[in-house]
Amino acid sequence: MEFTYHPSTFLDAEVSLFENIYSQIPIKTITYRDWLFKENEGLRDKVNRVRAEQNSELKHSLPCITGSGIIIGSRADNNLKHHNGCILVDIDYKDNLHLKEEDFFQLKEKVFRNINEICYAGHSVGGIGYYLIIRIENPYRHKEYFNYLSSWFRYSEDINIDESGKNLSRLRYYSVDDNQYINQNASILKEAVLNKITVPIISRRGLASDINIIELVEKIEASGISIAPSYDEYLKLAIVFANEQGEVGRDLFHRVCSLDPSYNSRDCDEQFNEVSKRGYSDCTTGTLVHLMKRHNVI
Repeated sequence: MEFTYHPSTFLDAEVSLFENIYSQIPIKTITYRDWLFKENEGLRDKVNRVRAEQNSELKHSLPCITGSGIIIGSRADNNLKHHNGCILVDIDYKDNLHLKEEDFFQLKEKVFRNINEICYAGHSVGGIGYYLIIRIENPYRHKEYFNYLSSWFRYSEDINIDESGKNLSRLRYYSVDDNQYINQNASILKEAVLNKITVPIISRRGLASDINIIELVEKIEASGISIAPSYDEYLKLAIVFANEQGEVGRDLFHRVCSLDPSYNSRDCDEQFNEVSKRGYSDCTTGTLVHLMKRHNVI
C-alpha cells in the first residue's frame, strides 16, 4: 500500500467508485468532492425510496466508494494500493438503543460538530444512522486508529460504532443529506494517540474499572446532583453498575440513586436484581460519564 500525503482538503482525497455493492472491479477514480456534491435526481429518488420503504434490494443497487483510497484490481483489503489518509466510521441507531431516540438524531448538531477531527458527518443511506470521515496521520496503522476511535467514542460519548467498518476495502453507499456537516479545516488525528491509549480503554470488572467507577461515584456524591431523574437514566445506571461491577455494584448504585428525591431503597434493589438477572451489557462506564456530563457533574 502506498500513501500520498494529505491534500489541503479532504474533499480532494481520491476514492474508487463501484457500480454497486456486488461489483468487484471499480469503474473509475473520483474525489470526495465529486461524491458528496454529486447532483443526480435519479439517485436522490432512490435514496428517498430506500428510506421510506427500507428496501434493501434497491439499496444494494446504489453506487459505492471505497472511502479510504484507491483499489487496483478486484476489491480486497490488500488491493487498496493508494490510501488517501481518511478513515470512515459508521454509527447506527440499532447499535445505540441505550440512547434516547431524540438524542441520537441530534448527534450531528450536538456532538459531531464539536469534535475537531471530524471532516464530515452525514446521514447514511437508510437515514437511521451516520457516517463520519476522519483524517489520520499514519494510514499504515489504519486498523489501530479504528480500534482507538471505537474505544474513544464509547468511553467519551457513550456511542457504539459499527465494528465491521474497519476493513480497508469496505464500501460506502451513495447517500443524501441536505444538512451535512463539513469541516475542511478539521485536525488530523495524530499517530501519538495510538501510543498512549490508556484513556479510552476501560477494563470490565478489573482493577482499573473499579478505581475509575469509585472515583466517579465520589465525584457525583460531592456534587449532590441526581444524574438519574428519569426512569430511562435510572435503568441505565443499574445496568452500568451490574455490568461493570457485578454484585459489588449494588452499593454504588444505591449511593448514586440516593441523591434523587424519589429514591427508594427497596425499588433500587429490585431494579438491580432485575438487570442482573437479565444480563444486560449495553451500558458501561462510558454511559455513567455521559450521564454525568448531561447533568453538569463534569
